[in-house]
Amino acid sequence: MALIRPEQPQEFDRVTALLRTAFRREAEARLVDRLRASGKIVSALVAEDKGHLLGHVMFSKIAVPGAAGQANAIALAPLTVMPAFQRLGVGSALVSAGLETCRSQRQPRVFVYGDPVYYARFGFTAAARFGLKSAAPEVEKYFLAMELEPRAFAGMSGTIRYGHEFDDLE
Repeated sequence: MALIRPEQPQEFDRVTALLRTAFRREAEARLVDRLRASGKIVSALVAEDKGHLLGHVMFSKIAVPGAAGQANAIALAPLTVMPAFQRLGVGSALVSAGLETCRSQRQPRVFVYGDPVYYARFGFTAAARFGLKSAAPEVEKYFLAMELEPRAFAGMSGTIRYGHEFDDLE
């Protein structure tokens, strides 16, 4: 099994190469670069085995509308695993470790755009259940949320807009 650990600055180029290989496009690599530059990263983890990076996950700060103004939340994005190592538990290990980091930092809530079946295993559910909508209605069924603290979404409603760092993603 791969070792899950924090991403190190000296491996940023290797993470970029991993993102380009796994996604076969530049958008996710640009997203990670922008999030690093923004100072919004809460957690960035890699999966490593014998010196090889197998996967990467990033959690970053976003703001959500609440009854008392803007509230803190975390976006899980991107999650990537080298194609040869997909479906072997690497992605699940990265997500689980990242969520645990968010909990230890007392982050109350997390959002992700992703496969509802895959992310349900971690406790994610449709964000609409909490009265929250995606800024991209065409992908509403993939917009998921999870409370890391009880009643973390109480008093919240409206449309969630990720920061400008995410603008290139489709």
